[in-house]
Amino acid sequence: MEFTPKPSSPAATGKPTLKQRMKALIAESGAIVLWVYFGIFALVLVSTATALEMGVKLDGVAGAAGIWGAAYVFTKLTQPLRIAVTLAVTPVVAAFLRRFRKQPQLAPELAMVEPSVDELSATGRQREQ
Repeated sequence: MEFTPKPSSPAATGKPTLKQRMKALIAESGAIVLWVYFGIFALVLVSTATALEMGVKLDGVAGAAGIWGAAYVFTKLTQPLRIAVTLAVTPVVAAFLRRFRKQPQLAPELAMVEPSVDELSATGRQREQ
């Protein structure tokens, strides 16, 4: 009898890894995923620093650096959660932006028409005398 071990890695079972899902999301949504990720990063960093500032009263530059340093450490600790939120929120944001993005659609015959003299004067150009 031969013993063949069952594949236990996520790639072998068909479930993509977090890194593969993030790459697929970047390929699908483009720069939107980066804006969402860094937006969440900034939101967590600033809100943590604000919460620490409200609760901790330190004076001087060392106090401010300590608060921002602690806020950065907390933000780095929340990175797996922020990545998961990015993966969940980005498709919704991308769909929202696609829905409201206006695509210019001109008929080919309208694109070749030159404006008349009256239209030119309405746009601020002087009429030819």
